[in-house]
Amino acid sequence: MIWLAYFILGFLALRLLVALSNLLTRQWLHPGQPEGNALVSVLIPARNEERNIRKLLESLGRQKYTGLEILVYDDLSTDTTARLVEECAKKDARIRLFHGEGLPRGWLGKNHACHQLARKAKGEYLLFMDADVTAETKLISQALAHLQKYKLSLLSIFPQQTMLTLGERITVPLMNWILVSLLPLILTRTSSWQSLSAANGQFMLFNAKTYRKHHFHQMVRNQKVEDIIIFRKLKQLGLRGHTILSNGQVKCRMYTSFREALQGFSKNVFEFFGNSILLTIFMALLTTFGFIPVYLALGIEFAMGWLAGAFLLRALVAASSRQNIFQTVLLMPFQQLAYFLVIIEALRVRIRGKSNWKGRKV
Repeated sequence: MIWLAYFILGFLALRLLVALSNLLTRQWLHPGQPEGNALVSVLIPARNEERNIRKLLESLGRQKYTGLEILVYDDLSTDTTARLVEECAKKDARIRLFHGEGLPRGWLGKNHACHQLARKAKGEYLLFMDADVTAETKLISQALAHLQKYKLSLLSIFPQQTMLTLGERITVPLMNWILVSLLPLILTRTSSWQSLSAANGQFMLFNAKTYRKHHFHQMVRNQKVEDIIIFRKLKQLGLRGHTILSNGQVKCRMYTSFREALQGFSKNVFEFFGNSILLTIFMALLTTFGFIPVYLALGIEFAMGWLAGAFLLRALVAASSRQNIFQTVLLMPFQQLAYFLVIIEALRVRIRGKSNWKGRKV
């Protein structure tokens, strides 16, 4: 028991060091000016996005960087997505709408949409953005400057999350809690190890020459967690990428309810842990009940120290992620419960062998 207690304390200490390193090395998108005015193709796959698409397109219209074309792929939406894009295109000639024609066998919807958009794009850089994000005016110029500065083939950014309901506040922070406490983000750029990979499909900026050579979305055509796998393949090819956090330049409201978040996160929670169900469950047990073996083996002082460290970890992650620190710490017990519910939902989907997302089986 005592060795388990020491392991639990050591693991927490390691995660605190990782989270602190991400904070101290300032793994955010920083101010910067790109060289030249190369054409950037902003590529937006959209399926039933009437709630979000206008806000994104309007925010892109306010970008300081002017060398843009904005392509939207309407993936057989059953709502007013296409009409809203057409209305925006009348006000901004850089916006073009393409209509999907069905999903080929062996492809998932988003991957196929991104592949089709890349085929139509003319830019020297390809920026894939999800329809549920919004962009601050200097986002693209700063992202392009970062990519050029470090000579990257791919820059991916985790947006700052907007959370309005209690259901969102107890689920959405889980993503950054896992990422920022387990992966020193600077190593996504400086290390060639494929295990040190992360990416977010909500914002992925590619050097177009590299993308057109490898057709990354075609490589992962049937993968649900395409962003992380693309980053791993990038490293496998000896190319450079970097994944960082938003400092407010790009924001997102991923989900609007607890049920929606539960369904969304269940699609990829295992992938955070190398697609290992056992490792994912072990992480949930360790981070929720770790104080129990520590208390039994080492006493109340060490158990209270573990709890204090767990709360401190939440605070460090929230600070790096530009989330409300007090709110995140206060809701930690409920977030741990939500973590278990996400795993249960993911197991249910794995057993069934399929799930539904935006009216389509995946």
